[in-house]
Amino acid sequence: MTGRALARFCGTLLAATWLLEAIALYIFHSIEAPGIKPWLLAVMFLPSVWTAAFLISHPASRKTVMWKIGNPWFWPLGILLQIASTFAVVFAVLGFGWGYSGWFHFSSSEVTINGGPWLLGIGRQSWLLFTANVLITGIAYSALNGIVTVGEEFCWRGFLQNQLIERFGMTKGVTVLGLFWAAWHLRIILAGYNYPEHPVLGAFVIFPLLLVSTSFFLAWLTLRSRSFWPAVLTHGAVNSIATGVVSNLHLTVPVLRVDLLTLVLAAGVGVFCWFLLARSPNTPVVSPASDTQI
Repeated sequence: MTGRALARFCGTLLAATWLLEAIALYIFHSIEAPGIKPWLLAVMFLPSVWTAAFLISHPASRKTVMWKIGNPWFWPLGILLQIASTFAVVFAVLGFGWGYSGWFHFSSSEVTINGGPWLLGIGRQSWLLFTANVLITGIAYSALNGIVTVGEEFCWRGFLQNQLIERFGMTKGVTVLGLFWAAWHLRIILAGYNYPEHPVLGAFVIFPLLLVSTSFFLAWLTLRSRSFWPAVLTHGAVNSIATGVVSNLHLTVPVLRVDLLTLVLAAGVGVFCWFLLARSPNTPVVSPASDTQI
């Protein structure tokens, strides 16, 4: 993929995404309007539509797509990490006295679940049952949300990641992907999505740093597994269990503290994964010149 083709691909995808979101916001006036959801779902599939169109017209690039099953042992890792980081946020909020959870009450011997779509039920549960409940529910909803997140990840990690690494190298390539991923969200973030109390700070500082950090974890995950499917499940976990649990925290402090805490946790994981990638220069990347992993 030439530099000109790469710039054209990314530029037209951004333009189409921002235009569709602008039309949706013009019609519905608010990012919270119920009727806007089908439009946002359509937006999530634009990256895959753009990727498919490019691959049809550039058959040689099909060999770079990490669409195969890969190593299935890596598939649940992103889900487990999202569950762990989500509850790290919950316990930090409780420990620092920043608020309380609307879904959970914890004691030394048991957990009381007061609400939520938990597949093993709600009410008083032992820690063992609670852990199983969270894991089973997290995996199930991550897979369900993966039906939608595949619309993004087929492009980000399935196709574009290898193109950027091939052109810029590992560190710069993954960083550029994270920044482009954040730019792709820019229009709706500024409209109040994710950071309604501080949309400008969220759009231009917090979210780009968060997605660059996340991109290094997803790069490690996809390159080690030789597949973009673990990223689909990880993204599904973010959009389901992580968002659900954190959104049901009742805070007594500004939400910015939780946003920054989430960023710090993601940055820690991202730096660690960058270190792993930097130490493993032979990490498998699909070469545009071959359909083999090198």
